Amino acid sequence: MGCPQSLTWSDPTQTRQDLDHLLDHVTSGCSECGACVRNCAFLQHYGNPAQLARQLQQDEEPALAATLAFSCSLCGLCDTLCPERLSLSALFLQLRRVVVIDQPQILRRFRGLRSYENLGTSKRFTWHALPDGCQTVFFPGCALAGNRPATVWQLYQQLRRQQPTLGLVLDCCTKPSHDLGDQQRFHQRFGQLRDLLLAGGVTTVLTACPNCYEVFRRYGNRLQCHSVYEELARQPALLPGPPATATPARTVTIHDPCVNRQALPVQQAVRQLLQQRGLKIEEMRNSGRTTLCCGEGGCVMASAPQLALKWRDRRAEQAQGRPLVTYCAGCMEFLRPVSNCCHVLDVLLQPAAALDGNLKPVPSLLRYKNRLSLKRRARQQIQAPHAQERPMSDPAARPAATGRQKLVRLAVLALLIGTIVALRASGLLDQFDPQQLRHSIAGYGLWAPLIFMLLYSLAPVFFLPGLPLTLLGGILFGPIWGVVYTLSGATAGASLAFLVARYLGRDWIATKLTGERWQKLDADVARQGWKMVAFTRLIPLFPFNLLNYAFGLTNIRFSHYVLTSAICMAPATVAYIALSSSLTDLLRGTLTTELLVGLVLLVLLALLPLGWKKWQARRQSRP
Repeated sequence: MGCPQSLTWSDPTQTRQDLDHLLDHVTSGCSECGACVRNCAFLQHYGNPAQLARQLQQDEEPALAATLAFSCSLCGLCDTLCPERLSLSALFLQLRRVVVIDQPQILRRFRGLRSYENLGTSKRFTWHALPDGCQTVFFPGCALAGNRPATVWQLYQQLRRQQPTLGLVLDCCTKPSHDLGDQQRFHQRFGQLRDLLLAGGVTTVLTACPNCYEVFRRYGNRLQCHSVYEELARQPALLPGPPATATPARTVTIHDPCVNRQALPVQQAVRQLLQQRGLKIEEMRNSGRTTLCCGEGGCVMASAPQLALKWRDRRAEQAQGRPLVTYCAGCMEFLRPVSNCCHVLDVLLQPAAALDGNLKPVPSLLRYKNRLSLKRRARQQIQAPHAQERPMSDPAARPAATGRQKLVRLAVLALLIGTIVALRASGLLDQFDPQQLRHSIAGYGLWAPLIFMLLYSLAPVFFLPGLPLTLLGGILFGPIWGVVYTLSGATAGASLAFLVARYLGRDWIATKLTGERWQKLDADVARQGWKMVAFTRLIPLFPFNLLNYAFGLTNIRFSHYVLTSAICMAPATVAYIALSSSLTDLLRGTLTTELLVGLVLLVLLALLPLGWKKWQARRQSRP
């Protein structure tokens, strides 16, 4: 019984029933012959499949199910070795799905991996470039694009010489969500990707990542999927490298990624490519259909690192010091610390450096930068009228907040409202004038700037007036540091209020934007909302505190909001600080440069709306 291959999300009841069927199937079908146990570090630690299935049926302790579910690498080796043709990988994947439904908090331990996927599917990192007539796209995946962006680009250019309409799709297949058992999230995200490709006329996907290959092959429906290594083996001239005679006679061994253990054409293609370069291949004890997991599979490193490292050590031991060639960038990263592991594309393009272990690993942060650079290059150099970033997920398809999450949000909202009411009822606002605040804050000495910025950052959250604080900044700290401290505090306060609104109300707003017109408006705000922020920040007539909360309910990117707010609040901040810092001199009858600068800036800002209207009128009157 294999893993379900439909993208249809099952309700919790059906998911549990599917698990019960799999448990019954394993309990009745397992002969306890030990073939799988002898080769599996996980089963050697916890017991044979029949024992585990019976234990799960009899023991309702949630901790046991979670431990077993996330200790299996889902590599499928046991499926291959089982004489009864049982699929234990399907059992443990289904167990993960049930655990995620019953214990959603377990996903917190995989925060890093889920953040990696979030970025991979975000507008910032995705780019779908589909030239006119495009039916085939190259899908390099996340890891290869991060580790070898130049190789990805070179490979795409070579492939495009043979297929001028070849597209390039920089996106994530969301395999992490699939393997974590987050069925609904995988359904939403990969389903959106698949539908976008089909809507663009794509029929075939060329992958360079084994995980992407498996996801598209199993869940792509009408999309055909082939490995780019098959294409290269058919046309060796596509990726020119040093001739076979230029490569010293070397012996290598191959690590087949466990996710591709059944992909015989891909395995053969990689071996053919290496042999064409004059390399001799010595197979390890476990290769092809019986390959071992590198240790990273199934996200086990985050839940059972001792098992993950045991798999890695076994793989390195089998390599026996020989150069270890793989065609998975993830496997390459994980195996490199214990072996001379390199990617097959490195061997094809720069064999000496790759086989001698002279290619340095790419740091994590640099991989993200590489992916952004690759996207920028694709945007600039690929002429594709049908190019786009991945749209943000359909708001109506977002999972609803749990009862506990709703209670927490209501509690935060009640606390916020209660604090605002208490502040107003207590008469504290009467003390909120520059003179009173000046005496209060100045008494802190060296701590005064920090106290001032902290107070300013909290003021917008609790609807406290900001103008007295702005004036105080100039009085206390002068025209230079007054601007620095005031602008820092105002930006922090605007950001805090924005985040409070987004946490408390954005999901509710999103569920109401179900019509096509509203969703388009929401998407437009996400793209162009910074202009609205800029306009309202430049003119200090709009209610500052209310705007912070209002923008938090929109779809605008937080980074755009913060950066635009900081830049566009600066002119008004400088104006008010210049005025307030020169008040003492004005009382003495002295007109200072700061006072004149402040007055001029305020006049210019007040005239800005009039100038904007005139410019718009002239623009519209042009033929």
